[in-house]
Amino acid sequence: MADPIRFYFDFNSTFSYIAIQSIDDLAASLGRTVDWRAVSLAHLFKAQNITPPPLIPAKLKYLAQDFARSCEFAGLPCKMPPNFPPDVKLARLTFWHLKATDDAAARAFAKKVSMAIFGQGQDLASAAGVASACAGMPGITAETVAAAESDFAAKRAVIQALDDAVADG
Repeated sequence: MADPIRFYFDFNSTFSYIAIQSIDDLAASLGRTVDWRAVSLAHLFKAQNITPPPLIPAKLKYLAQDFARSCEFAGLPCKMPPNFPPDVKLARLTFWHLKATDDAAARAFAKKVSMAIFGQGQDLASAAGVASACAGMPGITAETVAAAESDFAAKRAVIQALDDAVADG
């Protein structure tokens, strides 16, 4: 079997939201699996000395239009969160906290969180917000998110994923 597809994504990326919803099905149709890796695009742009597109007014305006069109094409709901880019640090750490013990739970979490942010326009900057977005998912509580925030291994995983993304180009 071919190596897994390395899927680098950021919970505050509109286009990651779209890809998150379908990447596993696309990979399966090609006989592949996916290695999900949550990163910080802001840190990735900084590492490559690139100005993030949302900080360029003309690009931000276009991105908003393109996001709505892309969601319509993909059949996904589209609702921007109240603050853009959203604060997703807790979501990122919780993803890695979950992935350390249950890859499937981490993927389900990523799908649920990205849908909450860009499909429902929720603000997930707090542990309670992240837990609320994941209501009904076993094992996801405000306490889980708080534990992830202080999980040194999750923080190291974020840094390693960023280093890997830079190395992978």
